[in-house]
Amino acid sequence: MTRDVIAPHVAPAPPRRAISAVVVLAAALVGLAVLAACIGPAGWRAPWNWDAIVLELRAPRVALGAVVGASLAIAGLALQVLLHNDLAEPYVLGLSGGASAGAVMSLALGALPPGVGAAAGAVVAATLVRGIARGPFDPSRLLLAGIALGAVGSSITGLILAAAPPERLMRAATFWLFGGLGTPHWRAVLVPALVLVLAAAWMLGRAERLDRLGLGADTATALGVDVPRLRRGVLGAVVALTAATVAVAGMVGFVGLVAPHVARRWVGASVRRCLPAAALGGAALVILADLAARAAIAPREVPVGLVTALVGGPFFLWQLQRRTA
Repeated sequence: MTRDVIAPHVAPAPPRRAISAVVVLAAALVGLAVLAACIGPAGWRAPWNWDAIVLELRAPRVALGAVVGASLAIAGLALQVLLHNDLAEPYVLGLSGGASAGAVMSLALGALPPGVGAAAGAVVAATLVRGIARGPFDPSRLLLAGIALGAVGSSITGLILAAAPPERLMRAATFWLFGGLGTPHWRAVLVPALVLVLAAAWMLGRAERLDRLGLGADTATALGVDVPRLRRGVLGAVVALTAATVAVAGMVGFVGLVAPHVARRWVGASVRRCLPAAALGGAALVILADLAARAAIAPREVPVGLVTALVGGPFFLWQLQRRTA
């Protein structure tokens, strides 16, 4: 995979443009959130006439979608800085594959809640990837190890589904494999929201060091950055964000690719400017994808991860074609 330094090739946006972009994204997110809360199987509920159905069923789902989208966007941005490659996202390190394997294994064994299994699977995948790619930090080795481990995770998931009684597992496993928001309670939003806030605060507090890391390890070291320590912190934040999101929403792919890329084009590559824009864009993207998933074959639902893949897959190929043209 081509190695790119992502910071210099996108000119920084003027401050007013960056602020305007964040305001527009925030307004779009609020509008989509209100619309998503108004629409549902029980019929339309105007914003001034919300009842228990909206406040206890639809609103938590919308909030969870926003948290999942923002978390995946920030994880994608962090990986792109870490690996110096703007095509990186949580899937490339095998984190999502490990998390889904952990969730399905938990469902098959009945020993742990699937959310806990998903979080454990993501942590194990990250540990194995870093162990396989041990030695001097090499983004290419890390990417290849992640791709290989993701394939292994998918194979393990397939074997579990083939061996276990299908009527017991298939419906529940579909949620983890293709992603979905379901009908969560407010308490389901708390842990991923807390992880999101902590990870975002950690990255914003180290924004200048992350920008220097985006210039390359040698340059960052010359500018006084403790590169190995920063890399460990970034990888830890990515693992925490991915584990938290997969634990509540399954595998929702490509948000971590699309949202940071669009944000970078709008506001520039500075982490301090790009992170809020990417988070807002990712949140809006997942809410919009969930709206489409609910409307596509109503009253049944399409897994939201399939919708994001339908958008993100062609986007990835388009970006790849631009690189090789």
